[in-house]
Order: sequence, then C-alpha cells, then structure tokens
Amino acid sequence: MKEYIKAVLGRLAADGKEYGIAVVALFIYTVVTNLIFHAFCPLIIFCGIPCPGCGISRATAYFLTGRWQQAWQMNPMIFPIVAAAVYFGWNRYLLGRKARGIKVIIIVLAVLLVAVYAVRMYLYFPNRVPYVYTENNMLAHLYLFWRQMLHQVVG
Repeated sequence: MKEYIKAVLGRLAADGKEYGIAVVALFIYTVVTNLIFHAFCPLIIFCGIPCPGCGISRATAYFLTGRWQQAWQMNPMIFPIVAAAVYFGWNRYLLGRKARGIKVIIIVLAVLLVAVYAVRMYLYFPNRVPYVYTENNMLAHLYLFWRQMLHQVVG
C-alpha cells in the first residue's frame, strides 16, 4: 500500500513540476483580471458577450457543494466535464496509465459545450446569468473613445 501511495504522489508531483508554471500563470491571470475587470473570461472583458465556458467556474463551485440543480442552471456541461475529469484522474493517477480515448472525449466535450452555448444563448441571452451582456467592456470603451474623438474633429 505504501508503494502504491508513493507512486500516486510521484505522478502528482511529476505533473506539478511539468504544469506548475501554467497553474501559477493562470492563478495570476485570474487575480489580475478579476481585480481590474471583475471578470475572468477574455471574451467578456473584450466585448461583453459570454463565452461557451461562461458559468463553468460557478457551476463547479455549486457541484462541489452538492447544489446540483444550481450547477445545472449555471452550465449543464459541468456534469460531463466532471465525469471526464474523474475518468482522466482515475486512470492517470490511481491506475498509472494513459486515459484511453481522452482526445475524443475532449473533442466531444468541446462540440457539446458550443452546442449547449448556442441553445442557451438563443433561449436566455441577455436576461439570465451567466448569459448576460456586460456593458463595461473594452470594445464599448473603445467605441465611446472613437466616437468622442470623431465628434471633436467633425463637430
């Protein structure tokens, strides 16, 4: 049993070394964008429109605290994403083998994410969180800036 735990911890440590810089960079990005823009998603920050992944972070928090209905309402794709993550983690860390078919699973998840996004944008945009328009975005500010510049030049 000690050898097994040692092997699992070794695989976790190896992945931590390989992907640690990316995790730290993502953490810094998250803190900075939330402090400056009060958002995480680059699409919301730039143009104010939610992306296919909008609501996944909140859905994850709801899922982990057992509030599955709220997780579903935030983004129903959390359930297959969690299933894929468990499948990957089980194979990679506990069994010590490559997760078979993971590339296909990721492609299917991406296609489903976009399909669910399209349907939910059609049904809920812009009146239901997380499918709302964020007015305080960079594109809107650029538009207002250029409009003022043009008004000063012409008018």
